[in-house]
Amino acid sequence: MTINEPEGPSTARPARAPLLASILWLGVSGCYGAHERGAPPPPCGLAAPTCVTRDAPCDPLRIVNAACVGETWACPEGASVYERPFTSDRCLPLFGHGGGLIDGVHEAPVPVPIGDRCAWVMPGDDGVSLAFVDVAPSCEELGDAAPLEVDPSEAYDYLALAQSLALPSGPAVLVRGWVFDPAAAFGVRGAGVGLSSVGAVRLGSPLPWLFGEDDDLGDAALVWGDHVYAYGCPGVPHDLLEDCHVGRAPLGREREPSAWEIFGEGGWGVGTPVVVFGSGPHRGPVVADPRGGLVHLYAVGFGSTIELTRAERPEGPWSPPTTLVPCELPADDPDAYCAGPIVHLELFDPTRPDEIVVSYAIGTTASDGAERRARSPERYWPRVVRVAW
Repeated sequence: MTINEPEGPSTARPARAPLLASILWLGVSGCYGAHERGAPPPPCGLAAPTCVTRDAPCDPLRIVNAACVGETWACPEGASVYERPFTSDRCLPLFGHGGGLIDGVHEAPVPVPIGDRCAWVMPGDDGVSLAFVDVAPSCEELGDAAPLEVDPSEAYDYLALAQSLALPSGPAVLVRGWVFDPAAAFGVRGAGVGLSSVGAVRLGSPLPWLFGEDDDLGDAALVWGDHVYAYGCPGVPHDLLEDCHVGRAPLGREREPSAWEIFGEGGWGVGTPVVVFGSGPHRGPVVADPRGGLVHLYAVGFGSTIELTRAERPEGPWSPPTTLVPCELPADDPDAYCAGPIVHLELFDPTRPDEIVVSYAIGTTASDGAERRARSPERYWPRVVRVAW
């Protein structure tokens, strides 16, 4: 696959060249992954190899100790010898793979565990269906996308993905349902927020909805300790920001609407909901930083940068935002913006902990936006980039 450069310069570029990382898939069972690839295990008299593993398919890599077994070093069961993730500076996922798979104004890829592997799920070329591709060792090695089936329902016309979760009951995705409505702003209205289970090639129904318009905790979710947390931003935006709340449910009861409580002025489930942070429209992921604490990413409405805030606990307090990275936008389109960022923890390199891989979508409010995207689709294609954090 060839990645074309944008035809014009960007409005902003990171100070350091971003670096796309992708995973070395840890499918090697047994002790020494390099031996499986033909490299002999090093003898114990030499330095021990760096071994890595991950707890779930889309979790970050972490370093584990090698052990001297007999006369050679060996990685623990389920681990393999570290290899540095790929070094592409940036990725336009699936660009050139069969035409317009991704509608540029829709979301960037969301990492989702599918079976024993991690896949990127993206909107199909109709903006309604979903497609996925297994994460590969490089952007160029991404295969052809396959359709991800979605349980149909009269309750929604399509589902937008926010963030995946590794639950004891299996992988799930926080989703927001949308219904086409000519009378609504932008022609769609929210139907509800729920959790969809993930099968081999199927996204299950999120019904019954967990949240409606009053709570709307559909922007981000994570497992932290013995609870599942979800964030949402109901109400009218101000200064291109939305005021966001957080709710939680005991792990194992996350599909029960009655088990959820909102963090309020008097604590969990008590008092007026507290605004924990500001965020951009529809999606602003919250993830556990592999180095400690929590990170929230977002793009303000019609903005040009990805912002980052930090906290030690899901309810905060959250730090003031700082700019993580300027978005790569078409220089000749003043109406272009970035949106819907995602943190790709599945691409985290534990030997380079001060870097992280993020993705975002690019849209435009220009009156000739459709023509601009048709002329130069690569300039409006979602980006996957490595940045310093």
